[in-house]
Amino acid sequence: METANQITDWISLFVIMSALITSFVYGNRKNLLSIRVYIIASFIFNLIAKVFDYHSKNDSYNYIGEIVLNIFSLLEISLLYYFLFTRIKNYKFRIIIIIFLLTYYSTCIIFWAVKKNSFYAFSPDLFGVECLFIVIPCFFYIYEILNSDLPVNLNSDPNFIITCGILFYFSISAPSYFSWYNLRLMAPSFLRILILSNSIFYAILFFSFMKAHICTIPNLKR
Repeated sequence: METANQITDWISLFVIMSALITSFVYGNRKNLLSIRVYIIASFIFNLIAKVFDYHSKNDSYNYIGEIVLNIFSLLEISLLYYFLFTRIKNYKFRIIIIIFLLTYYSTCIIFWAVKKNSFYAFSPDLFGVECLFIVIPCFFYIYEILNSDLPVNLNSDPNFIITCGILFYFSISAPSYFSWYNLRLMAPSFLRILILSNSIFYAILFFSFMKAHICTIPNLKR
């Protein structure tokens, strides 16, 4: 299972790299700039994670890896929120998104300040909260676009494709993060399968990014 996880990680990294190349090939998609930045950040983070995997027995390397992961979570929600915020038109939905973002920032700062050494450790519950906060704005956007009078081809609309990819990955990830500790204690072997599945689902997210960049039909202004 460990070998399968490593192979899947490398495949996932290759998919991220492919998405990065695709985003630059279709660099004229200025409306997807935040997604390109997210792809770049994810590629850098995964490269760093790979380096630290080879030094996993060194505690200092583990600390650095967890710090990078925690910082990446802040960048991740910020970039995805920016993507969704600029496409959601409802004023109340936008206010909720801002509140969610500030709440997540505050939760992270308080959690890292109160719980000793938490900034240097993996905190699955915190990532579960992040997933929930990302999923909800996705429903906001989907609700708006489905209730729009404008003719939109959902199969080739980049915004809709990306939003569905985000919704798919983070909605599946949330339960696994919230049950992480219980699974580790009750079924360590299943936890490895969960990690394997997470890498596969993460790759699917980046396939949606590639699909969105390749779409030739221009976005409709809403």
